[in-house]
Formats: sequence, C-alpha cells, structure tokens
Amino acid sequence: MSGELNQWIWDTMFSMTLLMALVLIVRKPVSHFFGARIAYLLWILPLARLFMPTLTLEAPAVTEPVAPFVPMALGSEMVASVPAQATALSALASLDWMMIGIIIWLGGAGLLFISKLAAYLQFREDIVSDGRLIGRHENIKILETAAISGPLAFGLIEKYIAVPTNFFRDYAPRERELALEHEIAHHESGDLAANFVGLTILSLHWFNPVAWFAWIAFRQDQETACDARILAKSGREVRAVYGRTIAKSASGHRLGLASPLNQKDKIKGRLKMLGRSEKSSLRRKLGAGLVAVGTVVTLPLTATVTYAESVEAVEPLDIPEPLTPAIPAAPLAPTAPEAPAAPLAPAADSETVNITMLNGRKAADLSKDYVHKIKHNGRTVILRTDKKLSEKEVRKMVVEAEKSRLKAEKSLLQAEQSRTTAQEWRIKADESRRKAEQSRLQADVSRAKAAEWRIKADKARREADIKRELAAAEREMKQELREAEQEMREALNEAAVERSEAMKEARRAQQEALQEVTPVARLTSIFYTKGSTRSSATDVKVKGPDCIAMNKQIAMGGANGLATQAWAVVAGCGGFEVKVDKAAILDAALQGLKKERAEVVNCKDDKVQRARKIEEIDRSIKQVKAQMAMI
Repeated sequence: MSGELNQWIWDTMFSMTLLMALVLIVRKPVSHFFGARIAYLLWILPLARLFMPTLTLEAPAVTEPVAPFVPMALGSEMVASVPAQATALSALASLDWMMIGIIIWLGGAGLLFISKLAAYLQFREDIVSDGRLIGRHENIKILETAAISGPLAFGLIEKYIAVPTNFFRDYAPRERELALEHEIAHHESGDLAANFVGLTILSLHWFNPVAWFAWIAFRQDQETACDARILAKSGREVRAVYGRTIAKSASGHRLGLASPLNQKDKIKGRLKMLGRSEKSSLRRKLGAGLVAVGTVVTLPLTATVTYAESVEAVEPLDIPEPLTPAIPAAPLAPTAPEAPAAPLAPAADSETVNITMLNGRKAADLSKDYVHKIKHNGRTVILRTDKKLSEKEVRKMVVEAEKSRLKAEKSLLQAEQSRTTAQEWRIKADESRRKAEQSRLQADVSRAKAAEWRIKADKARREADIKRELAAAEREMKQELREAEQEMREALNEAAVERSEAMKEARRAQQEALQEVTPVARLTSIFYTKGSTRSSATDVKVKGPDCIAMNKQIAMGGANGLATQAWAVVAGCGGFEVKVDKAAILDAALQGLKKERAEVVNCKDDKVQRARKIEEIDRSIKQVKAQMAMI
C-alpha cells in the first residue's frame, strides 16, 4: 500500500474524529437556536470528510541537498558498531507494520458491521414471520407483532412499520395516528438509509470512543428531528398527546438499523424538546446556510495535503538502509488497534446466546443436560442445566446471567478506557519529540477537557429540566384521572336513570296485566246488588219501564255487548239475564300473564331489569290463582 494512501487513511480518521467531537460540542446550542432539524444536519460534516480527496500542492524549491547530512561512511560505521543487534532489528524492520495495523483495523470494522447487520436481519425475520398484516400506507406494510413493545420502522427496499399487540387497546385514536405518522416520517425522510451510512462510519471507527458517543448522539438527533417534523405538520396543540404517545411507546430495542418510536434512555431529551417553541422558517434557513458555509470552510482545513516535489527530493536518501530500524515512529502503527473491546458492542444484539451451568461437572457430561430455549430481549437464549427447570426459573437464571454479563462488559469497558488513556499518553510522549505535533495535541486535549465540562454542565441542566417536565406530566396525569372519575360518575348516574325508567315501565306492564282482572271485579259487584249466586255463573234479573230500548241494544250487540249489559244492571234494567263466568275470565287473565312472562324471559334487556319484571309478573300470577281458588 502506497505511503500517500496510508497518510490519507490516518488523516481522514483523525479529521473525522475532530469533526465528530466538534458536532458533539455544538449540537445542543444549534438545536436551541435553530431547531432540532438543523442540529441533525450537522452530522453531514464527518460524512463529507470521508469523501474529501487529497490536496496536492507544489513544494518549495530545496536550496541545499539533504544527502551530505547522512554520509555513507557514517552509515557504515554505525552498522559495524552494532553487529549483534543488526540482525534482530532488520527482522523487525522487514515486517510491514502498517499493513498489519490496517488488517486488524479492517477486521474489527468488518466484525462489527457484520454482527450488527446479522442481528438486524434476524430481528427483521422474527417480526415479519410472526407479525400479522393489519394495513398499508402506500408501499409501507404495517404489521402487528408481540416481539416489540413500541412502534418500530425498518426495511430499506421492502418497508415495514411494526406495532405491538396492545397498540389498538392501549393507544387512543389520536395517539395511534401520531405514532404511525412518526414512523412514516422516518421512511419518507431516508432516516433508515442514514442509519446504514452511520453504522458504516461507526464500524470504521470501532476503536474510537468519540465515534461511539457520536453514534448515540446521532440517533438521538435523528429522533428529535423527526419529532420536530411531526409537530410542525400537526400543530402545537398536539404536543400533550404526542408526549403521552412517546411515553407509552418506550422501547428497549437498540437495533442500529431500525428506528423505534422511542427508546427508554431517550425519553427525557425528547420530552424536553416538546416544551420548546417552534423555530421560524427564517431561522431554520439561516441555520442551514451556516451549516453549508461551515462545511465548505472546514473540510479544506482538514484535508490531506501532499507536496509534488517532496517525494523527488527525499528519494536519494534511501541509500543508508541500516538506519531504518532506528526510526522510533515505525512500531507505533500496531498500537492504535489494541482495543480488544470491539466485540462488546455487537454482543447486545447477537442473535443466539448459549449459557451452560456445569456445577463442577466436566464438559463431557453435557449429553445428559437439559436444554432450555427461550426468547429474551429479541435474542434466542439456550440454557443447559443438570436438572429440568420451569420457565420462571429459566428466565430468572437468564436475567441473572444478563446482569453478570453487563457487569463484565462494564469492567471491560473501564479497562479499555484505562488502556486507551495509557495509549494516549504514549502517543503524546512519542509526539513530544516533534514540536509541530505537540502543539496540535495540546490544543486537542484542551478542547476535549472543555467539551467534557460543557457536557457535564449540559447534563446537570438536562436533569433539572427533566424533573420539571416529569412534575408537569404528573400534574397532567392527575387532571386526566379526575376527568375520568367525573365521566365514570356521569355514566353511573345515566345507568341509574335508565334503571328507574325500566322500573316504571315494569309497573305499567303490571297495571296493564291487572286491568284484565278489574272488569271481573266490577261485574261481581253488580251481581251482589240483587239476585242469587251459583257455583259457576251469576244471574241477575232486573225489570223496569225504561229498559226496552236498552234490551234491544244489548240483543243487537251480542257477545260484545257484555259491558252494556253490566251498565243496564246498574241502571235497574233487568229485562234480560246477565251471566258472568268469573272462572273463565280469571283463566284468560292467567294465560295473558303467562304469555307476558315468556316474552320477558326471551327479551334482551339488562339481567337485573328482566329479573325484576319476572318477579312482578309472578306476583300477579299468584294473585290470580288465589282468586281462582276462592271460586
């Protein structure tokens, strides 16, 4: 690999690190003054530096030759003075340390990218195979699955939005609409493609802690910018509803290539953003212009510069070969990729985890073990034990193992940070021999310390803001609970009114049923005024001078003139014989009550009301039967 390419690679990595640190420092002020979308736009700076070509300049003329400073005689004397060490140093010098460092660097980058991609593809396959298609939005499929706890957008070519199984039960209609609009906005704005590009840059910087912090901030700015787009489109009045939607959609998934509505560790910052006022269009345009100008100005300052004449002037110096092992900068190349913690990051998303509980036994006894396979945090966990365990015990052991793993990763990360710190001091010691490099390194350290203090100050301010926002959210929740209690009381009052109306209707039905018995009582009273009593019928005979016309009317009325005959008896007209079969009338009333009871039993009213009506009808039936027993 040529020297120019090596120089471009390391200059690019170093410059991208500086640009990522710069974005980490200015992203909060930019978001405050110009809005979340402009802060998200800042991340184009490190990406643009990756594609910055080498700038070739013409070197100034060399006035004096350099060759006389390294004469052959002096080189021969040096070689002769150290005959024992020359062979070992020559062997070390023959190794291409730069190539070894690049192989380690690319190997770590490939391992990180492939592991992240494999975890994403496995998670995507689980959701697509387990999910149920519930709708579409243009070319975006909407799936319902139990594998997630909050809405999630994924897929570049075949686009998906996944929602949890409680989405239609626990989310209000407006909350569902805002959640889907958020995930659709991720697809339409190309955020998923940006995640692939960001993961590629992170893989190239797998050994760089600044890149890991930048990746976290990049994803947070992406979500905040998406929130800003939704609020700008929907209006300020939906902020409270959108805040509740974010709180409900808290998700533990950390897939690098998908976009969940909300991750648990980002909820505070996003709720804080909802309380800010929307930036004007003029301010956003001004911010975008400043980002463009900063990109144009900053990139040339960090570009790799080579001089056309410098190579030709140095070429004659290749004569003294024995001096090459004494160059102190040669063994520095393999020290950069010493960080062994690269595999730790993708471990959280690995698709399968094997846990074996040996309890002192040898590995040869594994054939007698019990194998338990469960899903935990989107991963397949295989647990081998010497006894059969319940699912609860298995999950408990998996949780304990997960905690132990996290503690171990934390310890490894701390050790890695210590090694990184030591390595930085070694680099500083080596570069202290070069005056130009020393100035730049000291400036970088000062800027890093200032950034650290600013980050701490921002963190303290964020925590105070979060406490205020949580208090406001708690007050709003209490207000909603009071409103819900008021609605419940109103519903109970309405139910009481409906029960009262049902009771009134039941009493009216009872009165109508009893009206069929009332004419019998009236006819019976007519019979007792005069006449005699028989076992099955009552005969009343009344004579009078004015009853001829009434008798004709009664005769013409036939069986339907029974009421007229009764009034004739009251008036004293007895030129006819009135027969009232009380048993038949009571029997007819009894049949009517039984028919009404059957209708009430088959109706679909409330159970309590239906039971009350049946009880009242049974009481009426009992009264009629008692009267029939007295005949």
